[in-house]
Amino acid sequence: MILKNILSFLFNPKNGRLLTMIVLVVLALLLFRQCEQTRKAEWETTRISNNLKASQDTIRNYVDKNGNSAAEIRALTLTLDEAKEMVEFEKNRPPVTVIKYETKIVEKLVEIPVASIDTVIGNFNSAAVIASEASWGKSSRKIKTTVPYSFTDGKATFGDATIDLEQNIFLTASILRDKKTKEVFVNLSTDYPGTKFNSAQGIMIDQSSSGFRDLQRQSRKSLGLGLQLGMGFTGNGISPYVGIGLNYTPKFLQW
Repeated sequence: MILKNILSFLFNPKNGRLLTMIVLVVLALLLFRQCEQTRKAEWETTRISNNLKASQDTIRNYVDKNGNSAAEIRALTLTLDEAKEMVEFEKNRPPVTVIKYETKIVEKLVEIPVASIDTVIGNFNSAAVIASEASWGKSSRKIKTTVPYSFTDGKATFGDATIDLEQNIFLTASILRDKKTKEVFVNLSTDYPGTKFNSAQGIMIDQSSSGFRDLQRQSRKSLGLGLQLGMGFTGNGISPYVGIGLNYTPKFLQW
């Protein structure tokens, strides 16, 4: 009975326009899928090429327009599986980006006042104190050096110095992507003077990779309420319908 109704619907001249529309929709979906596969292949080629450049790149230090110490280096775009080989992270909480860096700070303090105080430090009854405070925007530094000393028969004897150093270094790190070349760059910047970035590594997780999509799929719900559009069988035969209904889609069928 059902097969008879389906055949009757398919060969009914009145349904010709609807069937033509369905065929066009199917062809459009197939074309869309082919275009998507082509796009993925092109993106994978670009990603591998850019990663090769990034693996051979070296960091470039410069002073930006605001006078901050800055640096730039190409970053990698990795799939979730590739990133696991380089970075440790929780199974269900992968990072979107990863930035690692090494810095070297070279400072030369000049014109710092030296104060002498009478205080007992071990076997010494005096100390020379050098203190300096400075701030630059969001970064700051405090340094205090205490050197105990004493004079015996006109000869100075010095004890072990104590150095208290407090640094508040504000650093910005970002990963940027060039719209044309799709290359990814790590940008580092700080207003702390004398900073040099020795090396850096940046990783952007490719969210279109299968591993990342699988993780997103696992967080989705299988059961939901939504708008429905399709073909259905009723007492009057097969007919198209539009409505709101309860949907169940297994996670392995979600994309």
